[in-house]
Amino acid sequence: MESHDWTLEHIPAADREPYLRRGRGLAFVIGPMRGGTTLLRKIIDAHPRLTSPAETWFLLPLLGMWSGRGEAGAYPPKQAAAAIQSHLTQQRFIEACRAFAGSFFASTLPEQSAVFVDKTPPYMDLADTLPVLFPDARFLVLCRDPRGTLWSRVSWKHTQPEPMAKTIEGVARHIQIQASFAKKWADRSMLVGYERLCAEPADEAARVCEFLGVERHDAMVEYGGVEHHEGYGDENSRRHTRPHADSLRRWEGKLPETAQAELARRCTPEALATLGHDDLIAAIQRAA
Repeated sequence: MESHDWTLEHIPAADREPYLRRGRGLAFVIGPMRGGTTLLRKIIDAHPRLTSPAETWFLLPLLGMWSGRGEAGAYPPKQAAAAIQSHLTQQRFIEACRAFAGSFFASTLPEQSAVFVDKTPPYMDLADTLPVLFPDARFLVLCRDPRGTLWSRVSWKHTQPEPMAKTIEGVARHIQIQASFAKKWADRSMLVGYERLCAEPADEAARVCEFLGVERHDAMVEYGGVEHHEGYGDENSRRHTRPHADSLRRWEGKLPETAQAELARRCTPEALATLGHDDLIAAIQRAA
């Protein structure tokens, strides 16, 4: 489907829900926690024909009803899943999820917007489910140097203390998810460079616009001049009005080379190369 035919540009607001059920005019950011997803979503949200609100989260409990995974204080999830499965086939359940999601996205998409971009980092664990659930959706794989993501998680004021090795394991797992997704769903996704978004925001934002089927809008890099829906997400973005390069290499001099090498090893050279992190591969070679 051509980009200009994929948006909801000429579809009245009252008629959009069936299209959103299958993912037309719907995009997802595939990016990890502390990976720059809030910056990307605010830049996108500053475009007059794009909407990217705060994290939605609803797909986690919705899809979890079938698997029985997760936590619920009032009932045992696995028992609830068994009850649902006694009434619906998996295909009918998927159709019900599409109906709910289509209603959710349609009811929160402003009439003047042509595309809804969902930025919810926990959806990383649903990465391979999303393209099946929404066969017409598109995906922005946000690639940040994993050393930056690691340092951001370690130094974040809300982080619960844990061994460095465990944090490294979590960052590496997300890198592997992203790399696998980028290969498997290459025809429906594009790689967005976090570092390019900070250093060359207008050009990187223009690439995103082209992929989403809307015109370039350089003013979107001044995202602070637009009112955004606020909720879950990085509160640091509220202190700035545009992208900046100050956060790009904060890990330098703070992350030991041994930690960098272990991170690179766990990410694997193949996954790093897929996502364009060739310089981190050198850390493995130096430590060898």
